[in-house]
Amino acid sequence: NCAGHKQWYQRRVRVILKHLKGKYIVGHDLKNDFETLTFKPHPVLVKDTSKCIALRHMAGLDANKIPSLRVLTRLIQGDVIQTASHCSVEDARAALALFKAAEDKWDDQSNPYLNDSYWAHLT
Repeated sequence: NCAGHKQWYQRRVRVILKHLKGKYIVGHDLKNDFETLTFKPHPVLVKDTSKCIALRHMAGLDANKIPSLRVLTRLIQGDVIQTASHCSVEDARAALALFKAAEDKWDDQSNPYLNDSYWAHLT
């Protein structure tokens, strides 16, 4: 029945949100996932590989275009993913590998508030 499914879904979402709250979240193009869960994590805790300019530079791509996870993974890691059907585990592993590849450049590129140059005009 529909009501039973809705309750089951809502319980699962509560469990997921409980695990995500206050944690760093690494993924690719997470906007839709967050919308589905009606979840708004603190931006500092989100490491979205689709938004990291450093990854685009590492891949030799235009900094103004959002690349797919598949393209970034192939160009940076040399791995081919998403060849058959969609696998969320494969996507998660690929996103984490990309995050690790750019981790030392991450905050300067994807979160300007953590970059000292953002605040320079205040001193």
